[in-house]
Amino acid sequence: MRQLPILLALTVTLAGCAIEPFKKGGTETTSSRTATSQAAKGGAGAGPVLTVPAEPAEAPAAPEPTIVAPPPAPLPKERPKAPAATLSPASKALVSQAQAQRAKGDLPGATVSLERALRIEPNNPLLWIEMGRLRMDQRNYPQAENMGRKALSMSVGDDRSQALAWQLISDSYRARGKNIQAQEAADKAKALSPK
Repeated sequence: MRQLPILLALTVTLAGCAIEPFKKGGTETTSSRTATSQAAKGGAGAGPVLTVPAEPAEAPAAPEPTIVAPPPAPLPKERPKAPAATLSPASKALVSQAQAQRAKGDLPGATVSLERALRIEPNNPLLWIEMGRLRMDQRNYPQAENMGRKALSMSVGDDRSQALAWQLISDSYRARGKNIQAQEAADKAKALSPK
């Protein structure tokens, strides 16, 4: 058993002597050159010389082709929900007054009341819808449609106000005999109406 470590050490030593680093660009090692020159002189180590051929340089591995998947299609964006439009107390009082005036047939008085409300809240879509209804009563259908479209632009994300605006636009088209456009607008109003 004691001989095993000695044999192992001897084998490693001999293996290290037999193989030395290669000469750059060639296959001859330093020990083989020395052995060859000593053999020519008839010196020690005149036996056969172990030469190790240089391994051919491996070409760098070609990178594997990468498959790039197309980016996923963007999901349709949901419309941001906005709180439903409401009237301020002052506007609400003026709208109530205008509705009473319309019921009595006082359309010019109703116009004045709604214009006052619009000065208080010019960006309230409900007031523009109310003004559009007044224009319908006055048989000014193109202007009623314009009021509905103005209300649409101010009520993005407010389904209730948009449904009312589309209904006003539909009524305006129907009054002018544009039944196809009226039906399309009515369908949009129905789709936006709260269930």
